[in-house]
Parts: sequence; structure tokens; C-alpha cells
Amino acid sequence: MIFKFALRNVLRNKKRSFFTVLTIFLAAIVVGFSQGWINGLIGVYINNFTKYMTGHVRISTEEYIKREKFLPVDELINDSDNLVKDIAKLDGVSRVRERIRFGLLLGNRENTTESIGMGINLKNNEFDLANKLVQGEISDTGIYIGEGLAEKLSISHGQDLLIATKTSEGGLNGIKLKVQGIFKLRMAYDKKMFFISLDNAKKLLKIHNGTTELLVFADDVSLTDDLKSMISAFLPQGLNAQTYKEQIGEFYNLLSTMKSFYSFILTLILFLASFVIINTMMMAIFERIREIGTMKAMGMSDRELFLNFTFEGAILGTAGGISGAVAGFFLILLVAHNGIDFTTQIENLDMPFEYILKPQIGILELLIALGISIIVPSLAAMLPARYAKKLMPAEALRK
Repeated sequence: MIFKFALRNVLRNKKRSFFTVLTIFLAAIVVGFSQGWINGLIGVYINNFTKYMTGHVRISTEEYIKREKFLPVDELINDSDNLVKDIAKLDGVSRVRERIRFGLLLGNRENTTESIGMGINLKNNEFDLANKLVQGEISDTGIYIGEGLAEKLSISHGQDLLIATKTSEGGLNGIKLKVQGIFKLRMAYDKKMFFISLDNAKKLLKIHNGTTELLVFADDVSLTDDLKSMISAFLPQGLNAQTYKEQIGEFYNLLSTMKSFYSFILTLILFLASFVIINTMMMAIFERIREIGTMKAMGMSDRELFLNFTFEGAILGTAGGISGAVAGFFLILLVAHNGIDFTTQIENLDMPFEYILKPQIGILELLIALGISIIVPSLAAMLPARYAKKLMPAEALRK
């Protein structure tokens, strides 16, 4: 009964109610869309960092961790095949990948540039390499280079390229491979990275029985710490397991802090927008102050009066909040379909950020946005409702 009465009162001044709802609607869109961008930026960084750099848990020698920036190829995980089999048997392990990274100066005639090579399983990897090729096709041999790197070297698909670098034994070695494909990851790695098969990487680096890194991927990312503990329990001495959080280091804590801070700011934006509800309801109270006195004189309790004005504000806030949150969700889906190209802004950023950034939002984030969009305006509506509740009948009738 009180709700129907409140709804009727909301419709008494349709224009004012419309602009109140519109304000909350626009604020909810801003909050939802901004949250989607924050999730997208942080999500793409962590996802690509684990994909290209760390896995969910990475295994290497302790000395490799200390010298990682030099990509040492003499710090090896010996008997890696058996270790891979043991780890793959653990509960929660999705897959285990062997990987060898090495740095070198890559040259083609007079063109020379710094680059990073990565020995991987060319046909079965996390990079979806087959679908990132702009030229060529995947096979078990050959070299696959980034589009930007191919431009620097003035090399094209089908040409031979000589790769020479320092081996795990301290000497020099080289192999000649055909450029089987040119890929486009749409990130800075396109300008300096190339892939070869694990067999060719071991042949080039003279690694006879082992690898430099093992990357473990979990079925559930939230269980990464538990997975690290299980792996560490049987690792041979000298080997170390690290989660992706540990490898990102303080930057991961910074990302988490930033996400919480931005969520607070966005909630504050919606709260400030909700002041329009306070203004609307106070205007309604002052316009109907004699009516309030009459209703209280006829027996309407303070609780019923409080609920009436709270419901009025909540109806306005909920109408704008829900419609705005849903509109923001579909706006995110629309923009996420193609993303926004930030190539000129981040093309020189040596971090795993893709040039095409896309906002991300899931059902959980939508429900949270809906909850905030409903609760914050409803709480704001209680302030003027408390004022109306405290009015005495005689005082209200005199005014």
C-alpha cells in the first residue's frame, strides 16, 4: 500500500522525476563503463603477463631468477621431461609448458636489431600463434617473427635467416631457418620477438637434457598459491617455483590498490549524483508540507511517512540506476567487440599490453553495479525522509 502511494507521488511531477532519473541513469552508465575499462586494462595485463612471461606458476633455477634480465641459457632444469609428467598429475593443473627464452642480435644483410627468441611447441601453445599469422602457416620447423621485427630486418615470408647466439656451454652456435610465418600480436613484442621450435632452440643453444623454464597453468587461477605449495613439495634442490603474483611483484599490489581506489571513486561519483535525489525529495517535502501535516493528523505513523518518502527516492534511484547499469553493460559489450586502438599511445611500452584495448565486464560485475546503483540512491533518499518523519502535525499545518 505504501509503495503504491509512493509511486503515485513520483508521477505527480513527471518532468522533475524524469530529470532525476536521467541524472542517476547517466551516472550509472559512467560508473559501469569506467569499471569495465579498469577491469579490461588490469585483466589484459595480468592475462598477457601469465601467457607470455610467467604462467600461473613458473619453475626455474634460483640463479635464473637472479639473472633473468640477461635471459641466461646456462641455468637449466635438468631432466625436465620427468618433472613435467609429475607436475601434470597434480590436481588443478591444466597444462605444463616447456619454454626457452634467449636474447641475441638478429641480422639480415646490413639490418641488425636486438631481439628475443622463444623456443616453444609451435603447434600447441598459449599464444594462439596459428591465428596470429598474417603470412605463412604453422609447421614444426622454421622461424616465426613479429611483423614489426620483419620490417626492421627487411625480411619476408619464405626467406632464410641465420640465427647465431651464445650457447649453454659458453661458445657460439648458429642455425639457418626459413621464415615460415610472420605474426601480429598487436603489442610491442611484434617489434622484437620470434618463435622457433623447442628442438631447434635446444639445438641452437646446445641444451641436451633440460630447459630453462617450466610454465604451469592452473584450472582455477584462485588456487595458484595452493598449486605452488604442491609443486614446491617435490622440486629438486636448486629449483624454485613462483606464482605470477610474486613475479609481477609490487606492481601487482599496485594494480590491486588501483582497482580498489577506482571502485571507491566510481561509487563516490554515483553517491554525488544521488544528491539530486536529496534535492528532489526535499523539494517534494516542502511543496507537500501541509499534506504531510494532514496525513499525520489523520493517523499516518512516522514509520509509514518515512517509508513513503524513502520509497519515492528509491523508485527514482532504482529506475535510473538499473537502466543505467544495464545500458553501461551493453555499451561495454558493444565497444568490446572491436575495442579501441591505442597503438600510438602504447606502441613503445615494453609491457604485455595489446594495442587494441577492450573493456571487460562479467555477470558478477554487472550484479555489483546494479547493487550499488540501487543501494546508494536509496540510502540518499533516507535523508529527506528523516526530515519529513520529524515534522509535527501542528507545525506542518501552520506552514
